[in-house]
Amino acid sequence: MDAFETGSGMTGDELYLLIAGVGCALALLAACWILLSVYRGFVKNRVDGDVLSIVAWRTLLLILLFFWVFL
Repeated sequence: MDAFETGSGMTGDELYLLIAGVGCALALLAACWILLSVYRGFVKNRVDGDVLSIVAWRTLLLILLFFWVFL
């Protein structure tokens, strides 16, 4: 681990925070993309309100799962 810290200039804790931050940010971006896509379908009357609520709940569970994995 000392060779990694010397070569990269960051500690293991800093690397963990970097990976966790990038992972959580990507999970939030994916969730926003999912919700925007289903909302566009809802506005154009292609998606039911029931499907919208199911996708919203699943997206929330996906965010919680990824945050649990990364943090």
